[in-house]
Amino acid sequence: MINKVRYRAIFNRAGRLDRNGTASVLIEAYQNGNRKYFLTGLRLKPIEWDKRKNEVKANPTYNRLIRTRLEELEAFEMHFPIQHQRSFALTDFNFLPERLATIATLPKLTLTNFMFQQIDRERSKIIRATYTRYVLVAKMLIEYNEDKAVDFDAMTYSFVEGYDYFLRTTKKYKQNTIFKQHQVINKYLVKAGLMGHTDIRTNPYHEFDSKKESTERVVFYPTEIRRIEELSFSQTNQHLAIYRDMFLLAYYTLLRISDVTEIRQRHLMEEDGKLEIEIVAQKTGKINRLPLHKLHRTVDGPSKPERILRQYARTDNKPLFNRSHPKTNEYVKVVFQLAGINKPATFHTARHTGITYLVQHLALPFVQQLAQHSDIKTTMIYVHISEKMKGDALDDVKWF
Repeated sequence: MINKVRYRAIFNRAGRLDRNGTASVLIEAYQNGNRKYFLTGLRLKPIEWDKRKNEVKANPTYNRLIRTRLEELEAFEMHFPIQHQRSFALTDFNFLPERLATIATLPKLTLTNFMFQQIDRERSKIIRATYTRYVLVAKMLIEYNEDKAVDFDAMTYSFVEGYDYFLRTTKKYKQNTIFKQHQVINKYLVKAGLMGHTDIRTNPYHEFDSKKESTERVVFYPTEIRRIEELSFSQTNQHLAIYRDMFLLAYYTLLRISDVTEIRQRHLMEEDGKLEIEIVAQKTGKINRLPLHKLHRTVDGPSKPERILRQYARTDNKPLFNRSHPKTNEYVKVVFQLAGINKPATFHTARHTGITYLVQHLALPFVQQLAQHSDIKTTMIYVHISEKMKGDALDDVKWF
């Protein structure tokens, strides 16, 4: 009885590496104790092969090539009996058409392709905002390279220096945003070097040093928060209302932008007309449960955060505030201008301001828990900010 052929990909069948430290990936066809092997055109280093999964690590392109090769062999086996009116035997692979016997040409692995592959592999381990930022960096590299993939060999000191200038002048990015871009590129260059795709010694970031600027935490005064709360929007700028409300919600709850944009109806729990929220913080992975009805209470009913969340309640499971982070930061700055606030503030200013307000009214350990600070020293920073605000306020008093 002739059994069906069984296929599998195998790495380094001969048990030895060439002078470059690589070995072939083959496809083994097994039938009734006999075996036949087919080249895939892939040569890898042992570190690139996943023995448990029997596939190439973090390389969907190569794994797709292996699967395509397997499917071609299976299709030939399946159609052979129909054409020849007999069972298929392993030796019948000798009749394999030349187009299938030819080894496929491997696509060249570039830095940007490598970045996309690795980012996609890491997707389940990183928050959505980080995933989006990493993808944006890879796309920005391609844009700078005249819409072409960036080769590993292209990553010279001059290329990185030119890219830095491009971000600063054409894109008008701030220094800390540029610094983060370089961090991401360097991360994947180092990883590619460790995996043998490029010579780690040629990494331009050994010489190119992007500096991070120290920034002062911007905080709003209570009067400025009130101006934002009291804003009314005309028909032409009504679209800004949701961004104002997102900012205020972050101020009332200390939630980060990555959490505000993730809030869904299932995160909200109501008991006796009082709302609580339970959400896993995107940055820390910790569960954050907040009694919304106790935060920024009012004299005439629901608390301020409760009112906002009820206003944007949904019947489906989509985010209540389904807005991108860049657009949110862009539009909250317009909201600040409408409120007459001229400070270099961002959406994160809401969290800074909220913590600064609470340290004036609650014991530090409670504020630490609400802010989800792992170290009390981080919370202490806001005590100093609070004291500075008091000093600034006293300086503005006209005593005589």
